[in-house]
Amino acid sequence: MLGRGLNPTRFVSLLDEFRQKLIHERINARLNEVKQEEVIALIKLHAEIKARYLVTVLELIDPNLSDLPGRIGEARHYREMAEEIEHGVKAIVDGIVRREIPMPGLDFGPEFSADVERAIAEFIETSQETWDILK
Repeated sequence: MLGRGLNPTRFVSLLDEFRQKLIHERINARLNEVKQEEVIALIKLHAEIKARYLVTVLELIDPNLSDLPGRIGEARHYREMAEEIEHGVKAIVDGIVRREIPMPGLDFGPEFSADVERAIAEFIETSQETWDILK
């Protein structure tokens, strides 16, 4: 059993690591990559649907409006679509940033800046005796 003999903090850490690996595996099994153009197209679609929502809401105050319930339903439909697309864009962008979703043409570069890398190397070098004593 996975949880036997583990302290709660380590168990939660292992579960989180498992979750991340599983998510990465499942996403990559279903989605090879997302192109930059696809994300841009989704953002444009979101902007268009949101604009339609706002126009429809403003049309509700038209004194000649004959079908208020129908127009409210239409506004609700546009709002729900805009919200869903917005959630999707955020999920895709978050997945790209977390490197769960590959996107060609992106260069994440080193994890740390050159200054931080240098500081870490210096710390390790000057602290090596301390680490050796602890072994």
